Amino acid sequence: MTKYTIYNAFQKEFPGQIWKIVVDGLRQEMALEIRDTETTIPQFFIVDFAGNSLSENNIVAEKEWTLEALQHQTLILKRVGDTHPVKEGIWLLDKQGNTRYLSYEYTWIDTEVDYIKVRHRNIQSGFEEYIAIEQAKKVLTANSDISSAHSAVKMPIPYHGTLPPYFDKKDLCDAPWVSRADDKFIWTYHSRQNGLYNLNLCIADASNELYESTLLHEMPKMIPQPYFQIGNQIFLMSYNKREIVSYLV
Repeated sequence: MTKYTIYNAFQKEFPGQIWKIVVDGLRQEMALEIRDTETTIPQFFIVDFAGNSLSENNIVAEKEWTLEALQHQTLILKRVGDTHPVKEGIWLLDKQGNTRYLSYEYTWIDTEVDYIKVRHRNIQSGFEEYIAIEQAKKVLTANSDISSAHSAVKMPIPYHGTLPPYFDKKDLCDAPWVSRADDKFIWTYHSRQNGLYNLNLCIADASNELYESTLLHEMPKMIPQPYFQIGNQIFLMSYNKREIVSYLV
């Protein structure tokens, strides 16, 4: 195997289960929604891609609020309902947890670059308006060149084709997942050990395996999505969903 290594960018534990992660790729920051397992009350954290805490313990008393996006150093929250996926309510918080904008009159429709598209709660269709995120105020129209916010996040995909020869001696429990980072292939797969599951990482070029390591050990079940990727950096949750680990590959 060709000599190659990956680097641990950070490892960070949180006080509850991670329910949602959103990313601001421009600023290399991510926001996490953490929920108390008993009350399901949310709290929000912001960390950079080196694992440094930029905002933490922003607790919201109402469990209907959920994380939608992170732009312009602003947490964008929307309300969800029991019978409808989206309920009226838009809330913008700065990193210190201070309210920049709050309205129960509008329903979230879409997050775009620099804007949130909303509609008044009494209107069923059409008549969209916008909230300018940087200015934290509602505007009737947005700049004509806006577009839906494209995430910098890349997800690996299950691979069902013919595997490279270096997989011949590996004990795979399911189809491996694969993504690319420059000219390298990032493979992950589950293997079984003593009745439990490990999540393994394999880095390869077009023909050779360069590196292999076990990322998660002795899990009672396989995890459905092994990691997400931004550039040459991958991020994965621990099995109990209370910790984020990141590697530079």
